[in-house]
Amino acid sequence: MSITTGQTTVTSTATYITTGKTGASWVQLHSPQNGNTMYVGGADVTISNGLELTKGVVLQIWLAETDKLYAIVGSGTETLKWMHTGGR
Repeated sequence: MSITTGQTTVTSTATYITTGKTGASWVQLHSPQNGNTMYVGGADVTISNGLELTKGVVLQIWLAETDKLYAIVGSGTETLKWMHTGGR
């Protein structure tokens, strides 16, 4: 198992976060308590079709191999912290 961490500046266009690892993996996402609302999904994510990240909460998402995760904000930018575990 491998663990990688990082942070990505999410913008008002679909912003790439990470890709599922070989053997599948989990991604934990943390949205800042006082930031702009973020939404996650595939490459076509929008504020209308994305899964809303509740501010200040950690959300865990399972990714199959090669699945790509994206995020978006309605306006401005926001920093999304993430940890990717599992896979090879």
